[in-house]
Order: sequence, then C-alpha cells, then structure tokens
Amino acid sequence: MAMSAAAKYVNEDATEERTLKVSAEAGRKCVRSIQNHPILSREWIALSDALNTLTKIVKVEGQMQPDSKVAEIVGRDKECGGTLWDQDVHENAIKILVEEAKVNLSLRMMQDYKKWQYDAAQKSATLDEASRVLGCNQAQLEAKCHQFEECLGQLLARAFAHVEALQLMDVPLLIEHISMILDHCDRVLKESLGCSAKDQELAVMYYFSSLMKHSESLNNPELLAKTRELRLVKLATSHILSHAATEYPEDASLAVAGGLAAMADNEDFRTEWEEFFQDADGKFDTQQCDQFLQLQDFIAPILEKHPDKKRELRPLTDFFNVVRRKVGS
Repeated sequence: MAMSAAAKYVNEDATEERTLKVSAEAGRKCVRSIQNHPILSREWIALSDALNTLTKIVKVEGQMQPDSKVAEIVGRDKECGGTLWDQDVHENAIKILVEEAKVNLSLRMMQDYKKWQYDAAQKSATLDEASRVLGCNQAQLEAKCHQFEECLGQLLARAFAHVEALQLMDVPLLIEHISMILDHCDRVLKESLGCSAKDQELAVMYYFSSLMKHSESLNNPELLAKTRELRLVKLATSHILSHAATEYPEDASLAVAGGLAAMADNEDFRTEWEEFFQDADGKFDTQQCDQFLQLQDFIAPILEKHPDKKRELRPLTDFFNVVRRKVGS
C-alpha cells in the first residue's frame, strides 16, 4: 500500500514536469511571436491570439503546486520568496518574456495601442479598412482589440511585479505610459471607468504600485524625477478618489495602498516630498495636499478589514501626519 502511494506521488511529479515542459515550449513560441505589427493587420490579429494563449499558460502555471525543490537552492533569499528565477511559484512564461527581452517591446506596443484607441478618427478609419480587407465585422475586430489589451496588460502586470523585470525596463517609458492613461481617465472618464481590472484604465494602478514598491532597487533619482515631472502622485490620487470606492476590486485597493506606503517609505521621496505637491508654476500646492489627505478615507476601511496590514501601511499613515502638519489641517 505504501509503495502504491509513493508510486502515485512520483507519477504526479512526472506529470507536472511534463506539463511544465510543454507549457514552457508553447510559451517560448508565443513570446517569440511578439513583434510590432500595424494594429488590426493579419499579423497583429495572430499576435493577439498568441497573447491569449500565453495568458492561458500563465493561468495554468498559477494553478500548479509550489515547487518545493527551490528551498534547497543555496543563497536563495527566503525573506522575499526568491527572485523570478528561484521562487517556488511557477512563472515560466513570465521568465521567458523577460529572458527574450520582450517586456519593453510589449509596453511600447501597449502604449501605441492606447494612443490609437484614444484617437477616435484614427481608430474608426483602421476598423473600416480592416473590416474591408479581412472580411470581418467590426464587432469581431473589437473583440480582438479587447483580447489584445486584456492579455498583454495581464502579462505586463505579472512581469512588473518582479524587480528583475523592472531593472531591465525603460522605466521612464513606463511612467509616461501610466501618466498618459491616468491623465485620460482624469479628463475623459472622471465619472466612471466602465472597464474591468484587466483594462489599462485600471491596470496601470497595479503598475504604479509595483513601480513604487521596487523604486529603491531601480534608478531611484531618475524614477522620482520623472514621477515629479509628470505629476504622477496627483494623477494617482485623483484616480483613487474618483474610482476606488466603486470600481476597484479588493486586490487592486490592497496593491495600491501598498504602493503608496512604499512611496512614503522611500528615503529620497521623504526628503523632498513637497516637490511632488507643486502646481503648474512650481509653487507648493496646499489644495493638492488636501486632496491627498482625502486618501485617509481610502486607507481606513482597508486597515479595519485587514488589521494585519497596519505595519505595512504605517509609512503612509505617518506621511499623512507629515502632510497634515505642513498644511495646518
């Protein structure tokens, strides 16, 4: 009976190893197909389908049992759960995306796509032409567009969660992309985003969180300078106040809160925080400070529901006190 049970576990391990090998081969094929093509061309639609396949592989890997063997790796940082390459979570598809240097390209493709989407005239003309050339109706083409954004957006979010991916990134480009999306939300979608967490109008807040959490392991001065230049703190604050209560899923709220806490805990940010709260003329903006302090209403329910987060969010709650003293609120 004992031998039978042992044989069962060996068989299960072998099956999982085969699954990982097959998914890695399929994942690498999909990743290598990531190239920049004209939007809604035949090649672009094939790319959209490849991204969908890659996202499914990531989902399958995420359902696998953690790899117990990584605990034996000498020099592994157990405190942070390891790096992208020696963690116990299976993320081979994301590893391949990083190894094949496709993360930067993927971000550029996403930014180009969103610029195209936000240009109503250009989007309409492209849809009309693609419908004529490909013999598809516009609903089918819109479905491919939605698939492209959701799948690529999820892959980017998974990659940005790892500092190793961000260290190989064009970080200023990432900040520009986040800023572009948040600015559009602020100007056009103030009342409602009308999207899922997989769409960029919400997904970029996960990107923002990852960027803040890993900032001190990146080129911190450059990152903060670009954040200040594009007024990212103001845009993120506006997004949270406008949409968190009604449109953020719980995991988004937790991620954003953690990102804000990491920002507040950033030593360089703390020493020059007033520079992130300036108006267009470069003067200290007390109104922006008051708006930021409204985030206390966003944080309070999180702490009430998740008291275990108190320590993680302490830098942010302390920073609220710093801002409050500065403006005399």
